[in-house]
Parts: sequence; C-alpha cells; structure tokens
Amino acid sequence: MRAGYVAGGLMALMDAGINAFDYGLAVSASVPSLAYFKAGQRRDMERVWRHELNTAYLVQYKNYPAASLALSEDRPILNIDYLVDEVFRKKYPLSRHRLQNNPMQAFFAATDLKQRKLTFFSADHTDIYSVFKAAMAVPGCYLSTVCVDQQECVDGGLINFLPLDQLVRLPVDRILVFLTRPLGAEHFLPGLLEKGLFYRFFAKNDWMFEQLQETEQNYAQTVRMLQAQCEQQPDRVKIIAPENRLPVRFISRNKKRINRTIDIGYEQVREQEDEIREFLQGQICLWQI
Repeated sequence: MRAGYVAGGLMALMDAGINAFDYGLAVSASVPSLAYFKAGQRRDMERVWRHELNTAYLVQYKNYPAASLALSEDRPILNIDYLVDEVFRKKYPLSRHRLQNNPMQAFFAATDLKQRKLTFFSADHTDIYSVFKAAMAVPGCYLSTVCVDQQECVDGGLINFLPLDQLVRLPVDRILVFLTRPLGAEHFLPGLLEKGLFYRFFAKNDWMFEQLQETEQNYAQTVRMLQAQCEQQPDRVKIIAPENRLPVRFISRNKKRINRTIDIGYEQVREQEDEIREFLQGQICLWQI
C-alpha cells in the first residue's frame, strides 16, 4: 500500500503535463501505476487507488489463519487474482492503443523463482494482466506463483526493490527516482501479521530468508549511492521520497490512511514541480520507481 505514494506522484506529474519520459521501470505494486501512466489513464489510476484497494475483496483478513499456515493456495490474504481480473481487466481496462502509442519504454520487474533472479517484462507484453499478477505476487500474501513466458514468478521486490543495475544499461542521462521510504530509513521490520505470513511460506523456500536480508542491504547501499550522485551530479539524479514514514506500511483496508498516502505523494510532486521541470530539461530522461 506504500505504493500509493508513487501513484499520487504520478498523478501530479500527469496533471502538470510532465509525461515525456524515454524509459520507465517499476517494481511490485507500482507496476500497474506505471502502466496507467504510460497509457495516460490518470482517472482510472486514481479510482483504483482510492476506491478499489481498501475492500474486503482484496485484503481478506479472514484468510489469515489459512495463509499463515500455508494450508491452501485458494485462500490468500491479498487476493491479487481479484485485483487483476476484476478491477484491472474488467472495470478499468488498459488501452492497448494508448500503451503502444506512447514512445516511453516501460519495464516491469518480477522474480523468476527457478533462476532466483530478477526478470523484466515489457508493457507491450501480449498478456499484460498476467505480468501484473507476477509483479505483485507477494510471497506469503499470495500463495502461489504466476507463470509468464514459462517462468514461475513472484513479486520482484523479493530480489531487488531498486534495480539500478538495469537502469545503467539504458542510454540515459537523467534519472528521476520515486522511493516509498524516507531517506535514511531503517530496514523494513515486519510486524506480527507480516511475520506470520512470511515465515510459514518461506519455510518451504528457506533461501528466501537470506535473500530478503541481502535485498534490504542492497536497497540501502543503492539509496546511499543515489544520494551521493545527487550531491555530486545534481543534474543527473533526482530522488523523490517521503519525509516521514507513510501512513500505511504494508497491507491495509484503512481508506483514510491509503488516501493520505496518495495525497502525500501528490502534494510533494506539485510542490517540487518547478524543480522537476528544470531537472528534466536534458535530451534523454529516465523515470524509475
């Protein structure tokens, strides 16, 4: 739910007419937001975030016992199938025409479980909704993998929250980064709910424990490197991050907190609108979540 901050920031960029990016890269819950941004479907993005994510159809606390004990793959606490099939596919479908007409190349991250590495799918993928499921299949909250192009996938955040190595391969001269944690924030510490979900599920995949620790360390190192670049080359990297911990941390049905998280991202980008415009005056720009 912290990705609501990014969604709010994207809506602010769209309202300001700041949308001419060459590349975009998104991880986890920001994947659909990047897709709606590329398609120019700002109204649909807001409706999804403000009205569809705080329901018992998506966040099913009643399934916590079954999910935490890994008793059934049919009773997840986070019903990604409902979100993708009912909300994204049926209620607010993406315009393939708009996606294809926007020249920005968009990449969506997921974890290839067999290879234990990050994999990237294009916004031009013929089954964009399966890509959504794969990118958001949080281990423990969603109790199975998602097959895309013969790869068994889960949420890309398991391997890397901030895959800067993928970005440096692209011909870019400026990078605008959205983070959902304050700069200098401590490592993510799961609460009781998350612990119950994660550890039972990870017991079947014991390598994930060590991987999550490594992922957190890599994230902290990458953020420090980006901060150093901001100081040394302010015309190359700009970071947009919340000043304080966001009202929502992980999953929630609290509509007020989710909406406040969205508003914080929106307000922060609008406040920095002139700075962002000035920063993006280079010939090639990259936007990354």
